Amino acid sequence: MATGYYVLQNGIPDNFPIEVGSTKISRQLAIENVKKLPEVQDYLKRVPNGKVDVDNELEGEYNIHVYEIKDGHTATFNWYRVSIKSGEVRSEFPVEQNQEEQQQKQSSKTEEESTKVPTGIVSGKICYPSEVIPKGKLEVKRLLDDYIIYEDYPGSITGVKPTYSFQLEPGDYYIRYNVDGKIFGYSTTVCPTGNETTCADTGQRIPVMAVVKDGQELKNYDLCDYYYKDSNAPKF
Repeated sequence: MATGYYVLQNGIPDNFPIEVGSTKISRQLAIENVKKLPEVQDYLKRVPNGKVDVDNELEGEYNIHVYEIKDGHTATFNWYRVSIKSGEVRSEFPVEQNQEEQQQKQSSKTEEESTKVPTGIVSGKICYPSEVIPKGKLEVKRLLDDYIIYEDYPGSITGVKPTYSFQLEPGDYYIRYNVDGKIFGYSTTVCPTGNETTCADTGQRIPVMAVVKDGQELKNYDLCDYYYKDSNAPKF
């Protein structure tokens, strides 16, 4: 037998040295896996003195601490558990958005709130002294400066419901329904639905003022009073 060689005749002796392949990942590899996480990379960019260390090994996992020493005490970013067998990483606490994203979102929210125009809503229905409501215009007048906006209504024969809704800035308004510039429907306390006996009243008609408030809706501002004469017509 040549010196330096074993001759195996009956299998492997009990004392023969055999190296068994290990599936256990090292502590350093576990740390590197944690460092590859986007939130940890971002943290280490923002905190140059940040540390990533294995704190302990328990139940088949490395417990890894991401932190910094600040003002003499430990400021923890997060804890991570890394499987010793697979290298899988899971965070101990929910991962928060990084500081830059938080600042951007807060800035956008503040900007949106600062540029948001306060508004309220006025809604109601359109009436007419016949079963069919002809096409016309809904006219809205702001009393502060007599500014008028309008919206076309195609008429009930088209199947469009005779209702409306306006989103307006806070303030006082009059609203009416204009048919061909000759017939106008208003909202009044004397003739709110067009069916009251008081609709025949000859006193001066005064439109109901639509008071718009931020974040609120003024409902049932119905345009049903057509029952006045030229002498007592509402002033728009």
